[in-house]
Amino acid sequence: MSDAPSFGLAPDFQALFHSVPGLYLVLSPDLNIIAVSDAYLRATMTKRQDILGRGIFDVFPDNPDDPSATGASKLRASLERVLKWSVADPMAVQKYDIRKPEAEGGAFEERYWSPVNWPVLGPGKSVAYIIHSVEDVTENVRLRQKGIEHQALVEELRTEERFRKAFNANPEPISIATVSDGRYVDVNQSFCRVTGYRREELIGRTSFELHFWERPEDRAKLIEAVRKHGSARDMEIPFRTKSGEKHIGLDSAELIDIAGQDCVLTIFKDVTEQKSLQKQLMQAQKMEAIGQLSAGIAHDFNNLLSVIIGYSEDLEERLGQDESLQKKCHQIKRAGNRGATLTRQLLAFSRQQVLEPKVMNLNVAVQELEKMLRVLLGEGIEFRASLEAHLGSVMADQGQIEQVIMNLAVNARDAMPDGGTLTIETANVDLDEEFARRHHRQAAGRYVVLSLSDTGFGMDAETQARIFDPFFTTKEIGKGTGLGLSTVYGVVEQSGGHIWVYSEVGHGTTFKVYLPRVDGAPDAETPKTVPVSVFRGTETILLVDDDEALRELTASLLQDGGYTVLAASGPNEAMRITAQHPAKIDLLLTDVVMPGMNGDVLAQKVLLARPSVKVVFMSGYSGFTHRALVDSDAVLVAKPVTRDALLRKISDAFALERAGKNGN
Repeated sequence: MSDAPSFGLAPDFQALFHSVPGLYLVLSPDLNIIAVSDAYLRATMTKRQDILGRGIFDVFPDNPDDPSATGASKLRASLERVLKWSVADPMAVQKYDIRKPEAEGGAFEERYWSPVNWPVLGPGKSVAYIIHSVEDVTENVRLRQKGIEHQALVEELRTEERFRKAFNANPEPISIATVSDGRYVDVNQSFCRVTGYRREELIGRTSFELHFWERPEDRAKLIEAVRKHGSARDMEIPFRTKSGEKHIGLDSAELIDIAGQDCVLTIFKDVTEQKSLQKQLMQAQKMEAIGQLSAGIAHDFNNLLSVIIGYSEDLEERLGQDESLQKKCHQIKRAGNRGATLTRQLLAFSRQQVLEPKVMNLNVAVQELEKMLRVLLGEGIEFRASLEAHLGSVMADQGQIEQVIMNLAVNARDAMPDGGTLTIETANVDLDEEFARRHHRQAAGRYVVLSLSDTGFGMDAETQARIFDPFFTTKEIGKGTGLGLSTVYGVVEQSGGHIWVYSEVGHGTTFKVYLPRVDGAPDAETPKTVPVSVFRGTETILLVDDDEALRELTASLLQDGGYTVLAASGPNEAMRITAQHPAKIDLLLTDVVMPGMNGDVLAQKVLLARPSVKVVFMSGYSGFTHRALVDSDAVLVAKPVTRDALLRKISDAFALERAGKNGN
């Protein structure tokens, strides 16, 4: 800038002139170039000494036969108006050739500039200088040239006023584009609303430039169908909005002629939400069907396992000091207990396991597990907890919720073999109707959300669709049963909540567990106060179970505990014993699921005949709506039955009776 002449203006103005990013020349009244901005030199790739002091038309010759001089005559007309003290209007686009650097071969590139000229007046209002400003509008001109035919199409459409009104008023997205390159001729307001674009961002651009197609080959299929049949109907095609979000469209198209050019009129329905809800519904129906099958299998197996475990416990006590037989008996019992664990997982998945819900705080569950989780995850995985300070309460079985957390943590650990971060968060949330509408089966309302997020390798959509299926696993054979996540699903659903998974390959996974928020403080822990020594009794028990082997085992365990047992193979025999037994019956111990009459109905009939009878239910699952199982005083023995659990529950039932009498 130091070699630039002052051209008689203040130094401050000169500094500003050379520092601005605009392209400027300063001309004398005789149209010689007396100053040039640095930005102008950079844009034109010229040197100051090559143009400074030269006439403007020596630099841009006014020669109609020279293609590089196109527009110089318009420049002359503009300058002549300026010299007559008239502020020049923006001129039409003028073309100049700009030489590229020699390193690029010295070729000429055709550029388009739009100049503006205005006078700087001196004493007596005479023109002292002319400021010549130019803007590079090459890209605009090229788009304009490409759009000449396109504009003709648009203008023809605009002449059809009735079409225009119907077009814009249609609630479904409609677009008109050229068949040849997919350049948008027109779109309606619904199209803009769904895709997120403004109309001016679409008109004149192609769908490929906007990355509209999730799969570019889908447009080729649509055009092929339109060309072959003249139209296409209900083609399911994924597309992307302006934000990049993937949607699903149900496209129908017609081939139309506008100004002699083939165009395609496309109307589509955004079925993204509908597809999502259908997918959720199908998944729920599948899980329900699998759950019913799993529950039935688990119930029958629980009866068998009760016999295996019960008799193995009895034999273990009777074998004395024979170490070899003791070891074999222990293995039988161990195998039975492992089978019982599997059936509990199946019942948890099918939402028919026996739960002991209470008002609890999820923060407490996380905090009590934190030490164990850190050991479980190992040193390579960082554990973080972000817990809501004033978290609401939920009604759930704390032991089962802790199992949910452990299962999800194990799943996260296995997804991060090279290390990473597991984050557990809790929060109070209020889900609105919009959320409920997008998440099938989850009602709006107050919830507590438990989130577990990992930074592992994530899951694709196909895997996500199956992760809650029982026995589905991505682990190697022998590394997992495939019941961990299905158990999680069942516990959450049985607790009145919902679980959702969000995952992307390479970007980790987040599980969100929503449990309904309830009022009230968490229940206090009540330690077991009944010692083992008082599990024995002398009362009379009416035992009802249609499974002969299990009935015989249960009767044996009760008799060993000191009780008198009246055994019935079904409800009808139980009612006969109730009517005919001459002495007092203290307690009814009945299976829940039996042919002809369920345990609840039987209990009601027995209580009508003998109101003082206490009732204890036995069940491998609790997926029934009978009143007894939702009654707070009901006692339930979970199958497979063990001696200690059975005798404890019987003792609990009589303890409730004694507590009731003392309270009165």
